[in-house]
Amino acid sequence: MDTIEIFDILLLAAIAGFILFRLWSVLGTRTGSERSPETQNADAPARRTGGPSAPLPANDKGPAPIARPTLSLPAPVQRGVAEISAADRSFDAEGFMRGALAAHERVVECFAAGDRAELKQLLGPEVYAAFDGAITARQTGGLTATSVFVKQETPQLVSAALKGRSAEIGVRYESEIIQFSKNAAGDVVEGSESAVKRVIDRWTWVRDVKSGDPNWKLADTDYED
Repeated sequence: MDTIEIFDILLLAAIAGFILFRLWSVLGTRTGSERSPETQNADAPARRTGGPSAPLPANDKGPAPIARPTLSLPAPVQRGVAEISAADRSFDAEGFMRGALAAHERVVECFAAGDRAELKQLLGPEVYAAFDGAITARQTGGLTATSVFVKQETPQLVSAALKGRSAEIGVRYESEIIQFSKNAAGDVVEGSESAVKRVIDRWTWVRDVKSGDPNWKLADTDYED
């Protein structure tokens, strides 16, 4: 074998050794227990919007409380609301005010329509007796009444107290209403079909906090000029 052939063999061996060294440095040694790239990617934290793909560690303190806006109330009213809340754990002042707004409009409309069945569900005995008498007098005179709400301002919780088992809450309502009455001939005899009247009411709602009935009843009405 001449010198040139020996040189060629040594050169090829050196190149092969260099290639093997580069492969080893890039791939490293494998033991047979390595996970595939797909498995490793599955364990990595998710990058999509919406959080990790695995559950977060348990929070020993329980879920964070949901923040709720609070009503701005004078100190005496706050004390009354706190007393009612302590006696009735289901009481929510903001939820009550939303219901009180809807109930105010419903009572006015039911009174105009002479709907005694629904009024009985909304009114206390004394208020219902007064409303029933007014409806009877109107019907006896052959009159029909109409009330249309144009605007309702946000009602105000103006008083709250717990008296024994009875929770009492006073609410001030300010509304713009069209009210009128017609006789049997269809003529307007009271009010106006177009004039908007500003009305301010202060109503007192009551509920027995030990009762299974969740409904509040209208126990008193007052009108501001």
